[in-house]
Amino acid sequence: MAARSARLHGMSEEGPNKGDLDALKDGAALLIQAGNRVAALSLLWSAVAIDPTDLPAHRRLAATLANGGDMDGAANEFARYIEFAIPLGQVERAVLELQYGAHMLGGHPALHDAAEKIATAVRAIVPSTVPAIGSENVSTMLVIPAAELLPAPRLLPKVPFRFCLHPGKDRHWMQLEGGAAGLVPDAVRVIDGDENVVEVRLTMPLAPGQGHTPKDRDADPPLVWVVVGIPHDVAAAIEAGLKWGYSLQAKVNDEWLALDVVDSGCRLGRIRATS
Repeated sequence: MAARSARLHGMSEEGPNKGDLDALKDGAALLIQAGNRVAALSLLWSAVAIDPTDLPAHRRLAATLANGGDMDGAANEFARYIEFAIPLGQVERAVLELQYGAHMLGGHPALHDAAEKIATAVRAIVPSTVPAIGSENVSTMLVIPAAELLPAPRLLPKVPFRFCLHPGKDRHWMQLEGGAAGLVPDAVRVIDGDENVVEVRLTMPLAPGQGHTPKDRDADPPLVWVVVGIPHDVAAAIEAGLKWGYSLQAKVNDEWLALDVVDSGCRLGRIRATS
């Protein structure tokens, strides 16, 4: 019973289950490094089934889903964790996880629903009625502070960029040109499947009419450019139209935002037709 109580309150249980949980998380990390995202997800789902409130397993699962483009799945994982935390009295943990999920995914409907459940739990803390104050305590003033409203999750914008690829000796070089009014990044970084920062490069401004990557006639002119290195296998995945094992982020006003990237079709200065 004590072990069950510890597990329900987010504490790791010392025993066979903990060993299984650690093995699943370690195995998932190795599979992600090897590029086997599907198998890694299977292990992470098993991990959260063993301990639904294990924070590392939950966050790794949400990050793996998001990095694979499954934003709905990632948002539902945050909502699932919050639904487990609230009945255990961990409202503060639920709020922190909601903020973390909103920063990662923006204003997803699943996070809005989770915010409503947290608000309901907060309101339930305060009794619906206030007991009458006796005549002997009339002089005592009962001050009930107003509940602070939780900020609504903010939908984070994406920074538009076009790119071209050039092969190098030990990696491919990805030249990016883009930005938009109000979204002028200072830097761009490359993130691997484990959310590790692989490379950070400062952007350079582009004068009107400058630019290397071809663009649509009606597209807005690029404002900045940058060149980042990516592994050869990632470049091969891009060429094959597969999902990338890496992601890109741009720093705008001290906040890292996702990129909305479009392949310009330019390779080694030559333009090939793209569908």
